[in-house]
Amino acid sequence: MNKINSYTRIDIMDYLRGFALLGVLLVNSYQVLGNFSNSELHGSLYSIFDRKFYPILFLLFGCGCYLFMNRSKQKENNRYLLFLRRIFFLFVLGLIHIFYAPPGINDVLMFYAVLGLFIVIFFKKNKWTNLIVTITLIAISIVTALCQPYIGERIAWLELLSNISKWFALMMLGFTMGQFQFFENIYGKLKYISIFFIVNICTYVFSFNLRGSELFNIPPSGFEMLEDYSVAFMMTSILLIILQWDKAKMILTPLKFYGQMSLTNYLAQSALLIVFNIIIGFTPINSLIVCFIIHAILITFSIVWLRYFKMGPVEWLLRYFTYWSKIPNRKRSVRNNLESV
Repeated sequence: MNKINSYTRIDIMDYLRGFALLGVLLVNSYQVLGNFSNSELHGSLYSIFDRKFYPILFLLFGCGCYLFMNRSKQKENNRYLLFLRRIFFLFVLGLIHIFYAPPGINDVLMFYAVLGLFIVIFFKKNKWTNLIVTITLIAISIVTALCQPYIGERIAWLELLSNISKWFALMMLGFTMGQFQFFENIYGKLKYISIFFIVNICTYVFSFNLRGSELFNIPPSGFEMLEDYSVAFMMTSILLIILQWDKAKMILTPLKFYGQMSLTNYLAQSALLIVFNIIIGFTPINSLIVCFIIHAILITFSIVWLRYFKMGPVEWLLRYFTYWSKIPNRKRSVRNNLESV
């Protein structure tokens, strides 16, 4: 067996990636197509979920960094060199994505790569140290957001510090969850996930009730930061609770395939938005319907592709560039069937 591919995927993470991609397109499609097709429902969903799905992807990327480094211990090559190759390729993909992505879409791959350079510092730290660092970063992001003026222009350097702290905190949270082996034994953690879900509901309700209160002059940026965390964590918790049941996992299997090819599908979403942006300019279509059509196309493509191959095309390129060697991608049973014809 090829050592590079000799590991078991954590399917829960694929479900979460697929779910996050649903929301990313929901937001991006409205930013790109909203001017051509006025959909009140899509606009309402956009206002609720804007900035709420990317935190899930950053968390999963952090956990993926831990899994990558942990698996790389068994290889003869320098795991730090492998990791640097990996994030360099992500940076290049991000540059390409920025070049062709429609206006209004922010690329996350370059952000992954830049913050990935800093997460290297914490690879050899123990999980409790990294947990303290994560909590500190979350606190910094919230406090700096609360320090913005209540009315008027926001302070640029504070906003930058707040955003960087938030995204890096989410990556560190994912990395620390990997150290605690959270996703490897998700089915025995229903009680803790439920408690975490309730805490975030209370946080969201508390911040929602304080908004506009005359007693507390909390700036809008502070509420936005709290909502970004609480809503993202609530959605993640709900999905993790639902996935405790086998029937739910079976029903949501398309999400797993969608998430297994998350890098390919993330880039493909922007490409398809360009196509539909042209189409919708001539034939007005509800932007929310376009969102569903793109999801249907990419989910179907993922299911069909993974029937014959082990990983998506862009994922294969990332793996090839990381290890600098050709990696078999076609599934063995399919290859044998083709050879017997």
